[in-house]
Amino acid sequence: MEWTQRFDLFLACVLFSLLAGLLCDMALRQYIKQAGKPPVTAGVVMVVTAVFTGLYGFTLTALRCVLLCHILILAGAADIATREIPDIFHLLIATVGLVGFHPFSALMGFLLVPLPFLAAALKTGKIGGGDVKLMAASGFALGVRDGFWMMVWGLAMALLWNQCRHWRRKTVSTAGASIPLAPFLAVGCFMTLLANA
Repeated sequence: MEWTQRFDLFLACVLFSLLAGLLCDMALRQYIKQAGKPPVTAGVVMVVTAVFTGLYGFTLTALRCVLLCHILILAGAADIATREIPDIFHLLIATVGLVGFHPFSALMGFLLVPLPFLAAALKTGKIGGGDVKLMAASGFALGVRDGFWMMVWGLAMALLWNQCRHWRRKTVSTAGASIPLAPFLAVGCFMTLLANA
């Protein structure tokens, strides 16, 4: 009996995340208002919810992981569609960092994690301020160690994706073109949180 109740609760959480994802997708479409549609994120959010609820049960840790990934997925969708990350996402990520808040870790993550992105932005001009702010907010939410792991995973995925794209096209004409980093940083956050489970 207890197992079926837990499964029912698990199923309710996953379906609720699908509904929340669909509502967020509709809001994102209204916000962007472009001819090109942003990617649909609801299915990904549902899978993320299933993974972290399955790993952590119905705890604050699971809620924190799901919310962080959901916000980063939406930020990635906005970055793909507009090449900009709205400031509301940075604020929401920092707010999620208040769940299980550790002041010293949050402050150090906020200050240290975005430094490589800031240096790259100042030196090359190819990384935007939105990516720097995204890493600062993520550093606040994750702390220094996990913030850097998020960056390592995310940048590794971005490099791999970019390399595969060039191999497929068999040209280097887009070698100087920038790619939206937020979707890859969302994957990096997911991988980091998964590795901590």
